[in-house]
Amino acid sequence: MNAKQVLRFMKDREAGIDRDNIKTVREHLEADEVSSGREVVVEGVDEDGQPLLYKKWVPTKKSTGSRKPAERTKGHSRGYVTDPASKRAIGFESTHEMRCAMMLLANKSVVHLEDQPPAVHYPDAEGVCRKHTFDYRATFADGRRVAIAVKPSHLVESSEIREVVARVKPYLDGFADQALILTERNLTIARGDNAEHIVHARRYRNEADCEELQAFLENVPGVFRIYEVVNRFPDFAAAMNAMWCLIYDGFLKLTYPDRTLRDAPYAYVVHLRN
Repeated sequence: MNAKQVLRFMKDREAGIDRDNIKTVREHLEADEVSSGREVVVEGVDEDGQPLLYKKWVPTKKSTGSRKPAERTKGHSRGYVTDPASKRAIGFESTHEMRCAMMLLANKSVVHLEDQPPAVHYPDAEGVCRKHTFDYRATFADGRRVAIAVKPSHLVESSEIREVVARVKPYLDGFADQALILTERNLTIARGDNAEHIVHARRYRNEADCEELQAFLENVPGVFRIYEVVNRFPDFAAAMNAMWCLIYDGFLKLTYPDRTLRDAPYAYVVHLRN
């Protein structure tokens, strides 16, 4: 084995992956709710006229965006992610927008997220009425609404997005309290990767697993190695999913949030640090 293979082997073993002991039985995370769509309780009557209650599966809600992502674009990715809380599709038209959506959905302070909200009208330099559609509008728990424009840094100047947002700001009343421009410098690959894991964990949340892990960590002081903790539990995947959920809840915080958990698997219990 060369040095690269040795390092990969060590990282895999640390993360609970044993290539010499691959399980032959497929296992699934046992979530409290269905991970795709949602279930609703329907009332009815059976063939004897007796009251009947049953669960019906309902697909993911459609995006509320004022327009859909383009079906075909050159050199861009586009698609939808699902808001685990509202069970609604959130559209994106680039990897930067996808990371932005993931990071907002991974933030417990964000209680509502809209993609492509209604356009805001504003006058340009000549006084001509124009309109601008922000990529996202996030509503926070304290009631603040933030409009977000996502642009790659190399297109900020040519797109004149700074000038557009500056002209829009005086006309945000009733639409948002603040307008921001985010680039890949804010929406980093590492932060987006961690956020994607949190959003996935939210979809497969198991409250019993979260409570068990939280009880285990309740009085653990200082920084701990995440993989050392989750490997103590019989089901690595369930414990790891609970770990991400506790990070979302704010019970835990990554020691190095600007790095992926895989590269820097360290965290601490927030209330013991404060």
